[in-house]
Formats: sequence, C-alpha cells, structure tokens
Amino acid sequence: MDEHYESFYKQEGPFYPAEEYRMDSWKRAVQDVINDVIVDALQYKIDEREPLLLTELFKTKWQTQLALSWFRHETAYYLWLVQVSGLLLPLLERETGSFKGWVQYRKYPKAWSSQHYTLPLIEDKDNWKLYIFEKNPHLLARTVRTITELANAGSGPLPVSIHLHSLEDGHSNIYHTT
Repeated sequence: MDEHYESFYKQEGPFYPAEEYRMDSWKRAVQDVINDVIVDALQYKIDEREPLLLTELFKTKWQTQLALSWFRHETAYYLWLVQVSGLLLPLLERETGSFKGWVQYRKYPKAWSSQHYTLPLIEDKDNWKLYIFEKNPHLLARTVRTITELANAGSGPLPVSIHLHSLEDGHSNIYHTT
C-alpha cells in the first residue's frame, strides 16, 4: 500500500491498487463514464441531486466519452444508455455516502495496461459502496474479496459491509466483512 504509483484515474483521492481482473474494453469505457458521473454527482448535496440534474450530467458524459463504435449496433448504444442510467441515477439521487478514493485493477501491476479498470469507492458510515458495470458473479465476488483484503491490509477501520451494485444486470449485493 505504500508503493507510489505515477498514473491512476483522475489523480485524486486515495488510491488502492489491486490486480486479478480483466474487463472488456467497451465495458471499461462504460465504467469510466459511470465513474465520472458518480464523482460529479457526489459533489452536490443530496437535496440538490434532482433527476433533471443527474440525467443531464449522465447524458453529457455518455455522449462525450462513448462513441457508437464501442458497440456493435447503434441500438445497443442507446439501450445501454437507458439501462445504466435507469439503474445508476436513482441510486445516486439517494446516495448518502461520500467519495473515499479509487480502486484500480491491473493485470500487470508495474505497468499501465490495457487490461485494467477503476472503481470509485464510496464510504457511508461503516459501509463501503461500489458501482460496477459487470454481471459475472465470480468476478463480482472476486472484486469484493480483493476490496476486503485491501481493507484488512490498510491502517483504517474495516468496513462492516461492502455494497456492490452491478449496473450491468441491476443486482445489488451486500457482503458482510465481519
């Protein structure tokens, strides 16, 4: 945890590097949009996060950061826009936690690799929350296991639970760490 990393997503907040996972490039592009929307939305107070504001924020990020070429068909581009925004925005509207830092997964820990992805870590009292664009239950469980290992290795208190929201299939799971 004490190793210095020169490059990481947005260069802000604490950074928790981990390895073990590979995300498809189009999913990583969607995850980057989700990350930006989460960080920007959490800058507003909870009573300021109205549906119109969040919708405009999401739509702007989606259209400026994702090209149609990431998807096989133009229809898929718009269907994923509706799917992800429909799952993420209601959760962000009520999100009471605050941005804690970033977790990044890389296949090659010493080099910037194309096989990486980054997640914002949200802290809400004694709980941590993650929003991830993935539906594979084995990969989701591995993500939680790695986050728990990072928390155990850190100097801060261990979270009571980790809430994992899958924005690909709409399932949310709570993993208790104690």
